[in-house]
Amino acid sequence: MDTIKIRVIMEYEFRRGTSAQTARNINDVYGMNTTNERTTRFWFQRFGHGNVDLKNEPRGRLKTKVDNDELKAIVEADQTQSTADLAAAFQTQK
Repeated sequence: MDTIKIRVIMEYEFRRGTSAQTARNINDVYGMNTTNERTTRFWFQRFGHGNVDLKNEPRGRLKTKVDNDELKAIVEADQTQSTADLAAAFQTQK
């Protein structure tokens, strides 16, 4: 089911009850594992702070330490290399 629709239901339920009961209600209607109590609690907390925007916040992405095209070319040229060999070649750390 569309996550935005689930969040709309959570916002409605926020005004009526508890996150645990809301998670159970959603799973009873839409099937097990549609949501969980932790996710519902997160959204209830967000609604409680006045944030009713149902979209995810941008999280950003870690900057890569290597050139992906160069890495791909090296791996395709010699597929027997280990990740340790590749890390050494690119001088990266774990």
